[in-house]
Amino acid sequence: MQDRQVINDSYYCGRFRQDAIVSVLTGNSYVVAEYDERTGDIRWQRVVNASQKEGIHNWLREHFPVKVAVETAKKPSRKGQLQSA
Repeated sequence: MQDRQVINDSYYCGRFRQDAIVSVLTGNSYVVAEYDERTGDIRWQRVVNASQKEGIHNWLREHFPVKVAVETAKKPSRKGQLQSA
């Protein structure tokens, strides 16, 4: 697991690959959630107290902010140029 980071005394997170989602695990290495950095969504795999869920989600958003994709302007295609002429 790459870039393993401690969230609190019961949970830690990390990625299995550099470009993969962030997995939240217990001290016994059970996966309890998966966080998608591109969307900011978290998918819970196991039951976790609501107060701990909120704390984990806040920690993840703080340390792994949502990455906004930069859209580049598309050049008009050759076909589009011919049709407009």
